[in-house]
Amino acid sequence: MGMGDTYYNLTIKLFLALIVLNTTTIQAKIYSLKEIEVMPKSISKDYYIWRFLEEGNATKEEALKAYSLTKRKSYKLKKAILKKVGFLPNKKEVTPKDPNNYIIYPEVAVKKNKTSLKKLYKKIKDRGQYSDVLKVMADDNPFEALKIVTPKTVCYIFNRCQTKYRKKYFNYPFSKEQLKELTKEKQFNKSIFKIVTTHDLDKLKESLLNTPVTNNLTFKTTFLLGINAVEFNQIKTAIDYIQKARKKTNRQSQYDQCDFWLYILSLDKKYLKNLLESPQINLYTLKARDISNKPYTKAITPNLGFHLVKYIDPYSPIDWENIKIDMKEHPETIEVQADNYRSYSTEGIYSYLKEKASHYTDQYFAMPYRDAMFGKSKKRIALIYAIARQESRFVPASISTSYALGMMQIMPFLIKHLAKERKESIDLDDMFNPYVAIDYANQHLDYLSKFLYHPLFVAYAYNGGIGFTKRTIKSNHLFKIGKYEPYLSMELIDYEQSREYGKKVLANYVIYLNKLGVETKISSLLDSLDKPLETDRFR
Repeated sequence: MGMGDTYYNLTIKLFLALIVLNTTTIQAKIYSLKEIEVMPKSISKDYYIWRFLEEGNATKEEALKAYSLTKRKSYKLKKAILKKVGFLPNKKEVTPKDPNNYIIYPEVAVKKNKTSLKKLYKKIKDRGQYSDVLKVMADDNPFEALKIVTPKTVCYIFNRCQTKYRKKYFNYPFSKEQLKELTKEKQFNKSIFKIVTTHDLDKLKESLLNTPVTNNLTFKTTFLLGINAVEFNQIKTAIDYIQKARKKTNRQSQYDQCDFWLYILSLDKKYLKNLLESPQINLYTLKARDISNKPYTKAITPNLGFHLVKYIDPYSPIDWENIKIDMKEHPETIEVQADNYRSYSTEGIYSYLKEKASHYTDQYFAMPYRDAMFGKSKKRIALIYAIARQESRFVPASISTSYALGMMQIMPFLIKHLAKERKESIDLDDMFNPYVAIDYANQHLDYLSKFLYHPLFVAYAYNGGIGFTKRTIKSNHLFKIGKYEPYLSMELIDYEQSREYGKKVLANYVIYLNKLGVETKISSLLDSLDKPLETDRFR
């Protein structure tokens, strides 16, 4: 292709992008009940039901009918139907199995002072009732009182009381006998996560070094017990837990996570060899290649021509749901399905299907909508691509369970806030236009970048919010100088979704920077995380 052809194609793409960018709101609409009824049961259908309840002119009967069609009755949907009809349909009546069991939730009890709890507990006992929650939380020593209730109740109270309460009353060691009983409860997985990621529960954390590994403990929990052991410099114990965790998974990314930690803890090169042979591109395999002075695994970036795709609107969430249904019902044809979307306008869908067809042994790093990147720095382009790849795999019509929308997965409240800043009106469905989504995401990144200079921290904030990120990086135990830093800190982030999200976005960012001609090693970015002047303005 000659220079003139390249210029012509870019001009056409820009022209079409500008047309789409300026006409999206014309097509935005609230679907009718009849239109909603024929949609496949899906999160996308739920989103349109939510909008029908929130913004449509539905009658009470229509609202109830629409609500009955939902796949997942989310908080947003419940709030919308309650506002519309004045009650929550099909709400299950909560009746205690034992009428003498007084129900009070731990998250409610923590809001009462000790005197009030004691009075309430005496009152219900005088009535012949009982409450395991009050038995513990009204006691002068709640931790000791945990010993006289069942392991199931221990987990129930511990998991639902607030962090502040846990720090005040529960920072004492579990005995080996308690741990043996607690590991029989699946809910103890959640308890372990809360303990290990709460730095101030040091006595309780240290007692977890004696936790037996049972079938009830998940991969994530067993691995986290290993990370907890690293914090206490119990390296042999850490290695034992992580080796056991490795046996609890069949996912390559989790093998890589375990192998990386087993290597840096033991320096056994067989684990480094495993990482170098892994087909996946992630934080751990990139760092392993830096350690070995090896080039990064080549990622696939499609170079597709511009032509219209038959049968679907790439900006339609319902069309995307139908594609996913086809994938699920006919997994053997995914490779063939991918070729149907071999176009610049559906590069994300094409790459997603190709990667899935290869069982993720082929790593696709699509770079669609390059014409939307004009005028942006290479670092910003890499960051947008890194986030979009993790958020949606570049599928323009993506909708999350919380109704984050479009390729950049922006929440409705943030869309409205950004539109207000721009002094423009926008329909939420406009986020399914990738050019609009990129524009709005770029605006949000401008804000985040005023406070955060490192792609990992920007990723945390994009996913979990800037308040969460500020609290995290200002804590007195994370991202400091240490033998196993910054990896230890990155495993101890107390919001699991943001923890994994940040690692993936950082790896994506490195790959995209290199693709854009900016030679970058992940090691240099990892090494700067304990240098506040280079990473953020909060420390």
